[in-house]
Amino acid sequence: MTRFILAVILFAVTASVNATILDGNTLNYQYYFDNLGSPWAGADNGNKVVGAGLEVSNVAENKGTMDIFDNGFYVDYTDATFWGPAAYNGFVLTDVGNAIADFTTFNYTLDTNMGGLTLASLNITENGLGINWQNLSFDANTYVKLTMSAVPIPAAVWLFGTALIGLVGFGKRRKAA
Repeated sequence: MTRFILAVILFAVTASVNATILDGNTLNYQYYFDNLGSPWAGADNGNKVVGAGLEVSNVAENKGTMDIFDNGFYVDYTDATFWGPAAYNGFVLTDVGNAIADFTTFNYTLDTNMGGLTLASLNITENGLGINWQNLSFDANTYVKLTMSAVPIPAAVWLFGTALIGLVGFGKRRKAA
């Protein structure tokens, strides 16, 4: 019985660590210019189901595309321009069905050749993830790749779980004796 309990706990922990993050979920893509209260009509705004292929065919003003994959997204610029100054000049992806863990609970890795874009440019809320790339420039060779990963479970939690399993097993043996 103890082995069965241990197997169930290990399966649950492994499943939660390796769970799908974005695949199959619906995200709303919205581009904003001037501020987060001003949606910009010159983009492929709307609900997107994450799966194979491009989800966003027009990031804004036909300057690039976006592929959203299971644990992040890739923006591929197809033209050169400059994102003007504003309180907010960028996009936000919002979890439509509240099926994704809070975006604030993930670690993020940024891979880009866009000068000046850093993790500080991210706009992360519980229900949304965006980038504000105001005052940054790009050309047809520019890309932005953001990858999300689950926060590792602290060693203390693993130790506590192991100790708990040991106590359950020890209690069962004492009862049998």
